[in-house]
Amino acid sequence: MSIQDKALALSRKFKLDAHHAIERFGVFVGIFAVTGAAVLAGSGVASFTTGRDALSQTALYTQGFVTSKTDLGGDVDGVYTNTNRDKALVMMHFDKRAQISYNAADYQAFLLGSDTSLNSEAVSTEGIQGSFHVFGSTGYVGVLLDATQPFDRQVLNLTVRANAELSVAQQDETANPDELGGDQTFARHDQWRVFVNPGASGAEEIPALDSLVFDPARAYYDVVLKAQETVARGPLDQKLVEMRTSLAQIEAYTTDLSMTKVDGLFLRPPPAPASLAGDEVTGVSSAEAKDGVSTLTLETDHVVPGGFDLDWRSGNVYDGYLDALVPSGQSYAELLAAKLEEGRDIANDQVGDMQWTLSDGSSLTEDYQPSDLTMRPLTNVMNNLSRAYQDYATGKAEYQSELLLELLRLEVELRDVRSNSTVRDDPAFLTTLY
Repeated sequence: MSIQDKALALSRKFKLDAHHAIERFGVFVGIFAVTGAAVLAGSGVASFTTGRDALSQTALYTQGFVTSKTDLGGDVDGVYTNTNRDKALVMMHFDKRAQISYNAADYQAFLLGSDTSLNSEAVSTEGIQGSFHVFGSTGYVGVLLDATQPFDRQVLNLTVRANAELSVAQQDETANPDELGGDQTFARHDQWRVFVNPGASGAEEIPALDSLVFDPARAYYDVVLKAQETVARGPLDQKLVEMRTSLAQIEAYTTDLSMTKVDGLFLRPPPAPASLAGDEVTGVSSAEAKDGVSTLTLETDHVVPGGFDLDWRSGNVYDGYLDALVPSGQSYAELLAAKLEEGRDIANDQVGDMQWTLSDGSSLTEDYQPSDLTMRPLTNVMNNLSRAYQDYATGKAEYQSELLLELLRLEVELRDVRSNSTVRDDPAFLTTLY
């Protein structure tokens, strides 16, 4: 069979022949809406130039997808490539991850090309091999395309078929194929389609694809977790700024104790709660740093119940934090479970137990009524200092437990990917029209 005959047969199979012009128009209207291509009826030179510009820049034409039989929706996260531009990862994720197969062997794919006039054509990039990757139980899947040369700037029609249906089909398999876009394969098989252009300048380079051996954990970190890690670091920095302010207030209000007197009486500085004693926040904030990079660090000898003490600035989720935290003989799952149980008892009771002793040895809280107007100046400075301690204790608890735990949660997710990812990379996975 000639190349022309193969192109005609596959174009019919995947709804790219003249008999399916209406559906093809609907798909590619989305493409040209994204790329900003000229109106199809425009003059030849202008349309061609605009189309070529869009083709050189736009890597992703399909933002979302829905499987043809089980009606499972998902998003296309992007098209990612390596420095040499001869590898491309099309990353996708399902909205309902519990309803898909986590076994990569259950999937296969088909690849065709399309020119700027929306006509089906052979794939122009030589030697493309494909593999399918399921990233643990995260709901993320990816098609990795590996070519023998840099990808040409060409729109590729990638159809992925799920051969295992783990949710109830939403369509009647006896329905008229014309109601399903004229393609009977979408009625018989659970499929979805995306349009990508790996050769475009808009394809983002990620370190994972520069490695000789594909590491799904590294790819998942580059595409998904790295951005989430950056977001998680923001509240950590902000909380350190707030904690530093609370410590400054504690110092100022402690000085106020000796300066505020009622009939010669003043409050003696109470010992700091053991859980907070000696704490410091060192370094400068991003607003204070000349290079805009925060170096704020909590220096403490005490970790709150349910909390963690880790150097999150010098590490990252991919390299991991848990190995340094997990004691010998304990698993990370056991550690996190124990910390969760500790956290149930978290309370700033030590601040509430502080003793407020006057210079004559009496107690401001036990020997005087709160309504005693004569002692109001001393009551005010006591409340100021108590509130500053409480604010700091609350901030520290949130910093060491909730906010640092978010980084560890991302690492646990990465460990799932590292341990439970599956791959299909046999030659039969990808059928390509050349």
